[in-house]
Amino acid sequence: MDNAETIKAEPQGVALPQLFNAKKLEYIQDTLKHRPFFLYFENDIETMFYAKRADEYLRILMAGKSMLLMLFGLIAYFAVSQFPNALFANDLFLVKFCFLPIALTLMCVMVFAEKPFFVRNFQWMAAPTSTIILTCILLASLSNYDKHFSQHAAYDVIIITTIVCFGIRVLFPVCVMIVIIAGSITMLATVMLNWSFDILKLSHYYGLGSMTTLVIVGLMERQERLAFLQELLVSHQTVELDRLNRALDRMAREDPLTGLVNRRGFDETMQIEWDRARRDNQSLALLYMDIDFFKLYNDTYGHNIGDVCLRRVAQTVKGALRRPADLAGRYGGEEFVVLLPNTDREGAVDVAIRILKHVDALALPHSRSKAASHVTLSIGISQLVPGNGNSLKEFLKRADDALYEAKERGRHQYFLSTR
Repeated sequence: MDNAETIKAEPQGVALPQLFNAKKLEYIQDTLKHRPFFLYFENDIETMFYAKRADEYLRILMAGKSMLLMLFGLIAYFAVSQFPNALFANDLFLVKFCFLPIALTLMCVMVFAEKPFFVRNFQWMAAPTSTIILTCILLASLSNYDKHFSQHAAYDVIIITTIVCFGIRVLFPVCVMIVIIAGSITMLATVMLNWSFDILKLSHYYGLGSMTTLVIVGLMERQERLAFLQELLVSHQTVELDRLNRALDRMAREDPLTGLVNRRGFDETMQIEWDRARRDNQSLALLYMDIDFFKLYNDTYGHNIGDVCLRRVAQTVKGALRRPADLAGRYGGEEFVVLLPNTDREGAVDVAIRILKHVDALALPHSRSKAASHVTLSIGISQLVPGNGNSLKEFLKRADDALYEAKERGRHQYFLSTR
């Protein structure tokens, strides 16, 4: 696990589940334990959190596009129908510098907001557009063309501030930046235009309102970050548990000495292949083999060398198989089995001959063998098309009987059951 690398997240979403290396896992656990008030992540985890936010932004945008246009339409219609004098005053100042910039900005958002580049960099693209819209509405609220219009525009400022801070999913520092820059640009514009306004009123609906909204947004983001770390930790534990379960399953099905599938695993696979062959009316072949005079080999060379012999023979048998579906297993002691799906008699005999030649080529000395001067195999072959007239138990017994016949005929050979 220490060498496992963090899976990088694409901006379209967080890649879960995943494993983390020991250092990052320790960082996640330590952060969740101490829960610092000001919480920002290390680079790659911050990138993953940003990617999660980008994915949320895109989903919110897809769902809220029409509502955003409807909101602007209602604001514009209300302004035209209720405050035409303010809207058309001073050579259409509010139309040119408030409503038109908002309309153009929204048009750009509708066209480009779903593009991959925009999504990857959503908060740095959303920040200027949000700043423009907020500045324009804020400027309208400070206009002195109509007192009632300015008051209604102030309500719109509160609405837009809420949408910017909660809706577009930019990070807290960016929210703060948008609010400060929009307020600063508006103040500068009012000075240049020589507008007078109620500073106490502005401080109330924009200053205090924005500050309250930002505090709530900051606290919510902190909770989201802690929840995100918890999600990553659960993801890591899920993958680790799955890996351990697979390892346990492999251990339960694998012979630890030879690395071949063990009897349990072989029997499970053989049952599956038997059912498939019967369903598809295909032939199935089984090779049942053991090492000739292996007890004498152990008595002569010792059990440690005997284990080496078993490992080498096992890997040789496995290496003689050419199809991915062919399965070699250790059935017990010095006994090995090979299952050959969709294989006729000639194919099974070819595999048996190839295994015998490969084991002969190993040339492992066996001074007490009565079959040859080196380690050899005897192989029994059973082949049939499963049907109602036969059973898996009978299939295995035929291979075992054929092995016995090969031994009776002098060993170091194969015998094909003809029953």
